[in-house]
Amino acid sequence: MAVPHTIELFKALADDVRLRLIRAVMTAELSVAELVQVLGLPQSTVSRHLKPLRDGALVETRRDGTSIYYRKGPALTDAALTSVLERELARLPTAKSDAAAIKKVLELRRQRSHDFFEKMAGKYGELTQPGGGWAALAAGLAAGFSGRDVVDLGAGEGELALLLARFAGSVTAVDQSKAMLRQVAARAEEAGLSAVVRVCRADLEALPLEDGSADVALLSQALHHAAQPEKAVREAGRILRSGGQLIVLDLMKHDQDWVREQWADQWLGFEEADVRGWMKAAGLREIRTDRLPAAAPEFSVLLASAKK
Repeated sequence: MAVPHTIELFKALADDVRLRLIRAVMTAELSVAELVQVLGLPQSTVSRHLKPLRDGALVETRRDGTSIYYRKGPALTDAALTSVLERELARLPTAKSDAAAIKKVLELRRQRSHDFFEKMAGKYGELTQPGGGWAALAAGLAAGFSGRDVVDLGAGEGELALLLARFAGSVTAVDQSKAMLRQVAARAEEAGLSAVVRVCRADLEALPLEDGSADVALLSQALHHAAQPEKAVREAGRILRSGGQLIVLDLMKHDQDWVREQWADQWLGFEEADVRGWMKAAGLREIRTDRLPAAAPEFSVLLASAKK
């Protein structure tokens, strides 16, 4: 969509509700339902104000199964306009309450994943998960991990972390679920790998790990559980040493809405271009993406790798 003329932009912004919507999408990509929750207005009102913003290229949409998400549009790539808007938006009477509401919405996303994995700890391996079978994982493991410091982001019950621990110098298993991490620690001790494996409870978007502390960061079937996957990729890039490698194994974009309920997925897979863009924005290079077959025919696995 072409960026409209200046007069059209200001017409689109001539309303406090639209300004609040702009502020929301400048913070995070949000669904209509989430925007309704943030603004505390009827869905009909929110939808009515989104239309001129979309027409003005101030927001754009992304369909994810039956859900539609709104994010910054092409007009907001203009640095001068964005700078002016940020100053003015901070002066809105609802600025603080809207920011708190956005934070709550994103926390609810994380909580849904957290509650699911707390409930499934100890039973996770009994389920049939779309994508991410061992054939796909083998492709991600081909890079080699002997003697390297590896961080398994979204470790779950630790299947991958324990496999890596047999080769790596150290493995840090990161997950938001205490119950899952208890499983990892117990299994590591049982396998005699406690000296190699350590557990770390954290959100993928705010890792309590130092810059440049890892040789390899892995996001295996974890990114689609992140509230803001681009931030998770950025954090993974931050903790890598120079020359370190990020490997992402996830689902390609799909339309199987049932995974939201059965697997607490936040996102219905990803487009290769989006993951490549997040990796580039994280300062990574030598970015490569591939499509791999999955156990279920309705899914494909996305393998992406990049270096710091």
